[in-house]
Amino acid sequence: MRVLDILKTATQYLDQAGVSDAGVDAELLVLQSTGIDRMTAYRDNPGVDDESWTAVVRLLERRAAGEPVQYISGSVDFLGLRIEVGRGVLIPRPETELVAMEGMRLLRSFVREPLDPEADRFRILDLCSGSGCIALALGREFPDADIFGTDISGIAIGYSERNAGINGITNITFLEGSLYDPLGGMAPFDMIVSNPPYIITSDIEGLQREIREWEPVDALDGGLDGLDFYRRIFAGAKRHLGKRGAVVLELGFGQAGAVTKIAGEAGFRSIDVRKDLAGIDRVLIAETVSASQSSHLQG
Repeated sequence: MRVLDILKTATQYLDQAGVSDAGVDAELLVLQSTGIDRMTAYRDNPGVDDESWTAVVRLLERRAAGEPVQYISGSVDFLGLRIEVGRGVLIPRPETELVAMEGMRLLRSFVREPLDPEADRFRILDLCSGSGCIALALGREFPDADIFGTDISGIAIGYSERNAGINGITNITFLEGSLYDPLGGMAPFDMIVSNPPYIITSDIEGLQREIREWEPVDALDGGLDGLDFYRRIFAGAKRHLGKRGAVVLELGFGQAGAVTKIAGEAGFRSIDVRKDLAGIDRVLIAETVSASQSSHLQG
């Protein structure tokens, strides 16, 4: 068979199985199984041997059964990093890249106005670290920073440590445990970042089967109102931040107002919300001091 014939058959098969983006997933899995690059496939339409065809069928059957294509392919791109994923770890989404980018932007402003003239290394804490994608993006951008990531899942910690090795990032320590618990009083940090669980418990059953049946519930379930982890993060945030510090969090749909209130009640007065490309309030930034107070601190 020729590869373009296989692509057509694979797309039809996944479409009939109810897979959204059947064509995109079929292309990814067929090209991965055959080892043929995209340009060669569409330009030359090379033949595919029986062994490769068998490999294609196995992957298509997994996808038709609902397994996320990212788990099948084994990795996902995150701001140019190769992040390995599999059963037991949350799949990084493009929205989460905004958390890392906002963290980078804010830390660059800290570089221009350093918290402590004698300090030469930033300290960053990534809560609910999962695959480690946010911590790794920050670690690559700020190689002189000391970064710590915590997650309650030992499986997730295994993936995050492996992803650090794959990407050659050595300035991150991953710790198993819930939120601040593994830190043992370690402080202060310049920044806390997190993509916490924020799905309302009763909404989980209504999620796509790829999410509901395959991704870890502990990484999704934010409690009865979806806000449990935001409350817990802000309850301990100020104890773990320096005089000038910030919390950068991913938000679920419609949660900006509630999380802003939680941050305000925790004593944060400089709070901002950034939208994603779809115009949804997606990232909340809460700083311990305002810009004017920061200038006073530096003066």
